[in-house]
Amino acid sequence: MTVRAYQTGDEPQIQALYHKVFEKDRSRDEWAWKFRDPPNALNPFIFVYEDDGALLGHIALWVSDAYINGVTEPIALRVDTMVDPDARGRGIYRQLNDAMLTAATDQGIKLLYGFPAAQAKEQLLKTTNAVHAGDVARHRVILDPVALAACVFSFLKPLKTLGTWYKRWKRRHASGDVLPEGWTLREVTTCDEQFDELADACQQMKPVMLKRDAAYLQWRYLRHPEATYRLIALSKDGHLQGYVVLTTETVPFKKGQAVIGHVVDALAYDDASVWEYLAKGAVATLAAADVIQLWASPDATAAHAFARIGVKEHDRPMPLVVNDLGADTGHHLSDWWLTQGDVDSF
Repeated sequence: MTVRAYQTGDEPQIQALYHKVFEKDRSRDEWAWKFRDPPNALNPFIFVYEDDGALLGHIALWVSDAYINGVTEPIALRVDTMVDPDARGRGIYRQLNDAMLTAATDQGIKLLYGFPAAQAKEQLLKTTNAVHAGDVARHRVILDPVALAACVFSFLKPLKTLGTWYKRWKRRHASGDVLPEGWTLREVTTCDEQFDELADACQQMKPVMLKRDAAYLQWRYLRHPEATYRLIALSKDGHLQGYVVLTTETVPFKKGQAVIGHVVDALAYDDASVWEYLAKGAVATLAAADVIQLWASPDATAAHAFARIGVKEHDRPMPLVVNDLGADTGHHLSDWWLTQGDVDSF
């Protein structure tokens, strides 16, 4: 019985444990994208608990470059912490966490963060130096209330046409006037050096924020083997001012289905006009959605821009739990620039 670092060849047992714990399959391509392909060279950062050749536990970090008070440092998201259900009660979770914290400290990772479920959150707070930094705000707007109501009350289905009309009206209202002369919104499939320049220019918008440079965006969104994202760039006279990353999903809802549009990621200069154009462009692009949602710090210019077109704070469902390994910041939610893309489930 031992905790050890990941070795090539562990993948089949890791995948089998993932299926057993989460009751869903994951392709080898997605595993490789998630753990082998990230730009930071410390990946893959995985520890397993092995007992007589069987992997009974697993813990991993998603290591990324980040700006901490404007200085590039590695930070890491906790991902895929899992213990075989048949082996629980043996202290495996704590042993994995202890090994991970030691190794992360040794490798110079400055912050660990995650958005754990209630039980995992309590264990982290109890057994490590973790702090609950706060709960992330989710902002939402309903574009088609009739479609959602029809999922609850079948007799309303004939009124879906009315809902479609309302959605079009709402979208036109959000889209507003055309962009001023010299401004463009366009979808891009390759990130160039302008995205590096934007990330560098925005590095001190918050004390802690992932380094959303070209390499990160290209890997995180444009090379994802399973999910489809649209990266919409806003430029003025050919110079990048900001971007949004969008995706949609169809989810079961009551007696039907709902289309959710997600603003997965966004970054722009801290200028109200830039964020206004981005927000309107995001809503216009997510034309098929019944609901649009995003994460945003309530004090950010981004939140104010989306609020003006109806995307307002709905709830705060996601706890941010942080281990400070030498950053001396990040203890409060207000220290962080967070989007849905900062968590691996989006």
